[in-house]
Amino acid sequence: GGIWERVAAYVNNGHRNLTTNGSSLVNAASKYKNVYTATATDGTDTQEGNYELSTPANGCYGDAIYETSGWYNDYSTFPRDAGTFFSRGGGYDKSSGSGVFSFTYTDGGPYSGDGFRVVVPVL
Repeated sequence: GGIWERVAAYVNNGHRNLTTNGSSLVNAASKYKNVYTATATDGTDTQEGNYELSTPANGCYGDAIYETSGWYNDYSTFPRDAGTFFSRGGGYDKSSGSGVFSFTYTDGGPYSGDGFRVVVPVL
């Protein structure tokens, strides 16, 4: 934890931030990103509904969202509406709940408490 790290994942809810702040990610091949289903595509999607669609009961496994939500009281808020993109790791600005299992949403714009890390999996 300590910095919100951007990851290649978003909720496909149709919000303009998907193309304004994330067109490269949205247009990337599916093997490079995780795309989550939204409860609505008209701006009325909710954190709770989007989270429920990302559970193992709905076919989502291995992304550590459902599996680690709430571990060690880490912060966990699912993307929705204008905050379509995922950030992980928790920020230094959170006195409680920041940690390696934290996740939240971002609109994809620049923020001083955000960063990213390149990960190359070995196949």
